[in-house]
Amino acid sequence: MVILCDTSSILMLLRIAPEIFTDHRYECKTIREVHDEIVQTTKFKTKYPWTREVRDRIQITVLTETQKRMEQQYHKTIKSLNYAGTMNEKTGKIFDLSRVDMKVVSHCITLGCSITSGDNDLKDFIQQEFKENDNGSLSPLEIIVLWIEKKLIKWDQEKQKVIDSWKELREHQQPGKAKKRFSELTGNKYTGS
Repeated sequence: MVILCDTSSILMLLRIAPEIFTDHRYECKTIREVHDEIVQTTKFKTKYPWTREVRDRIQITVLTETQKRMEQQYHKTIKSLNYAGTMNEKTGKIFDLSRVDMKVVSHCITLGCSITSGDNDLKDFIQQEFKENDNGSLSPLEIIVLWIEKKLIKWDQEKQKVIDSWKELREHQQPGKAKKRFSELTGNKYTGS
């Protein structure tokens, strides 16, 4: 399972597969804080007016009582590490996770999920501080490749237009292996970075 936490990636992926949160085969979840950011932020309402049509499809993950207690403990630890000024060993800079980032990490660890995020600091934090619980991350393009391989989506020109628009929106760099596999599966080139 993947926790989608990058809002722009969620919006693009929803255009490719509107049922990503409602059909369990896609194995995608998000959390309340990310959902609320998409639904309540004026930027998304004006920049992506079509989000009104898919709002009800953005379903959040629901934790059991045991998972809620675990998530709260992880969240408390993550907040302590963040506020104590924990240094990123890769960059030499202090981690500065947002409120939403801290919730993403605590949910990710509790559920044993991968994440999708272009935020290297967030990914570094999980790898460094919760190495034994790190399930890695997937880029949006890697997720699309998985969907195509599992035959959850059939690639067409409408989906290609969505992918092509990632270039104008300056989507995060996608892995070279994912670009190559995408081209092999679809016969189309990934035009973004």
